[in-house]
Amino acid sequence: MNDHAGVVRIARHQAAEGRRDEVAGLLKAAAESMREAPGCFGAQVMSSDRKQEQLILVSRWQSVDAMDKYNARPEFAGLQRDIMSSLESAPDVEILTTA
Repeated sequence: MNDHAGVVRIARHQAAEGRRDEVAGLLKAAAESMREAPGCFGAQVMSSDRKQEQLILVSRWQSVDAMDKYNARPEFAGLQRDIMSSLESAPDVEILTTA
């Protein structure tokens, strides 16, 4: 098995005004859940020096298949549903794969 991630998922979340702490809590719970998923090398919630008000969920995966299996789980769908009302817009998601 590889000892490094072949896939990195970066999801940028712009919290609605006054909802940053709520979004941070939801994202931290999601990161904790992801860390337990098969094929996940880690997940964390971060801020950027470019847009400090934005929250970024970074997760590292063994493969696209492992990431997709987690994304198909009911708890991920629940997170997506729960968090949308606290965001200004849909998350900006970028998937990076090993070249």
